[in-house]
Amino acid sequence: MLLSIAFTALTNAAPPDSVKIMFEVKMGELKIGQGIDTLQHDSQSYILTSKIIPRGLASLFLDKVERESRGSISESGLIPERFIESGNKKKGTGEALFDWSNNVLTLITRDGKQEVSLPAHSIDQATLPYLFSFKDALPAESTIDITDGRRLKQYAYERKEDQTIATPIGVLDTVHYRKIVNADTDRQFEFWLSYDHHLLPVKIRFVDKKGNVIESTVQALAIN
Repeated sequence: MLLSIAFTALTNAAPPDSVKIMFEVKMGELKIGQGIDTLQHDSQSYILTSKIIPRGLASLFLDKVERESRGSISESGLIPERFIESGNKKKGTGEALFDWSNNVLTLITRDGKQEVSLPAHSIDQATLPYLFSFKDALPAESTIDITDGRRLKQYAYERKEDQTIATPIGVLDTVHYRKIVNADTDRQFEFWLSYDHHLLPVKIRFVDKKGNVIESTVQALAIN
């Protein structure tokens, strides 16, 4: 699913068919909310939902945003078929429909509908941190076309050094991926995947153009 320049072999099985991850979301040192991700699959298809729920004063200026991705699973990993993001009052709802037979991506927003060319192995925003849970190798560098339901854009990611991080569910050995940017003022995105939890995401960090850091760290992880 990813264009890679190098791979590291893994002995990693796909995650169990039902996973729920609870995150604490912080902006700097300020706790601003809770994240809840749920993943369900039967080895042939999947449903992934990701919610950000503001808490306290943060609920006055942050929206409750929910993303859902549905699709199939093949030997190459997750293949989205429909993605939707709702709850963003500023941008409105964004929806993406993946027509793989015709290589067409349909984007639906409050401004209307448009069709764009769909490159092979494109994914959606919710799927990105879960790609490697369904693969048997970790790429050193990847170029990925990603949609948020409003546009499709290509990004490059690189694998950084593995890190050990302390979390409420224990000290975890993790794989660390980071988006490659041209300048410090570019939007940044990185995530950490736990070796002991099927390479599921346990930490996610986003930095906007103004330098505001939003970080999600696992608080609980339930696997069935």
